[in-house]
Amino acid sequence: MEEKNVDIAVLNSVYRNARTGAQSIGDLLPKAGDPAFISDLETQKREYESIGGEAASRIVGLGGEPESVGEMQKLGMKMGVAMNTMMNDETEHLAELMIKGSNMGIVQMTKVINGHRDASPETLGLAQKLITCEHDNIQRLKTYLK
Repeated sequence: MEEKNVDIAVLNSVYRNARTGAQSIGDLLPKAGDPAFISDLETQKREYESIGGEAASRIVGLGGEPESVGEMQKLGMKMGVAMNTMMNDETEHLAELMIKGSNMGIVQMTKVINGHRDASPETLGLAQKLITCEHDNIQRLKTYLK
């Protein structure tokens, strides 16, 4: 695969993962009650939006178009949040859901990096930045586990 196409593929994975994280937080925020937790979620959402925006800009710069998260996937995430918080919307439970999501993001992005070593260093760096963001989010969220 041509390097430009490899970069676009990796950047689209970064973009979709970041958008998924921001969407999940958007779905979860109305359930949250703890002001410190809400603040942490809003910070994480801004980080996802920043990384997603950077990925989208790079994709466009390479002549591609950012691939959106599908409507069915968005609906599935929204329904998943609703089902997982219907009986328990305690901060600890919400933090646990976010930790699980961040772990899934780490696994997905690690697979993308390992499968696309021929991407440019800048592109792989942005993918790694998202993984680092996920790790940092998990560390912050662990403080809400009891």
